[in-house]
Amino acid sequence: MSSLLRAWYTLLALGLLTFVITAFVGRVPTDLTASVALPHDLLYRSGLNVRDTLRSLTDRTSLRNEVTALRRQAAELQQRNRDLELELQRLREVLSVRQEQSPGVVTTAPIIGGSSGPAFARLSLGKGRLDGVLVNMPVTVPEGLVGIVTDVSAHNAVVRTVLDPQSRVGVTVRGRGGQGIAVGEVGGRIRVTDFIAEKPVEVGDRVETSSYGGLFPNGVLVGTVEQVLPPNPNELRRSFIVRPAVDMSTTSEVVLLAPQ
Repeated sequence: MSSLLRAWYTLLALGLLTFVITAFVGRVPTDLTASVALPHDLLYRSGLNVRDTLRSLTDRTSLRNEVTALRRQAAELQQRNRDLELELQRLREVLSVRQEQSPGVVTTAPIIGGSSGPAFARLSLGKGRLDGVLVNMPVTVPEGLVGIVTDVSAHNAVVRTVLDPQSRVGVTVRGRGGQGIAVGEVGGRIRVTDFIAEKPVEVGDRVETSSYGGLFPNGVLVGTVEQVLPPNPNELRRSFIVRPAVDMSTTSEVVLLAPQ
């Protein structure tokens, strides 16, 4: 091998060494760079480019990780905010029931199931005996009466709603007095029977619970008179159809009151 070729290989090796040191170490020793001329400049710049590229890739990976972490934190904060909104809504409903219906609020419970069909005669609750739920607890929401607890297990309960044909609720007409019994009707309505009227009942009147039967607190809204049935000439008692105050199909949580 000629001396010129060996010298060229030596310069090339030094240049490659400079490239490696520049790319992965940083500053190249002065003595080394001084011994290399043209190959050094070319490889030195290449080394800087490789180093900058590696740094750029590292920065991008770090940025992606930070973005992923921030998105995860944002999702957690959104869920936490939603949980707080639901809790605030629940507390508002409890306060409304205490102020408008009864101070005897025991707990709230989620609805986890219901009877098939439009009537929703029975509802299943996600709380039971271990949560303080008892048989004969009135069940309401701020809009009005839902029904009464009929069965309780350790973790669940069953509510017979005012739409159940077996339901019996003592009622009166707000502002007009009178006394009667509200019974669940096929088709998602309530029929008030055996009503002894103090004043004539009209469509649009509000029907609410009375002390009759002793199971419910007075004054809880049951519904609105939708139709007054023609009277029987031989009967003093009247009957009328009531549209329920509570839409059972859209209710997701209820308030349970202490038994009367």
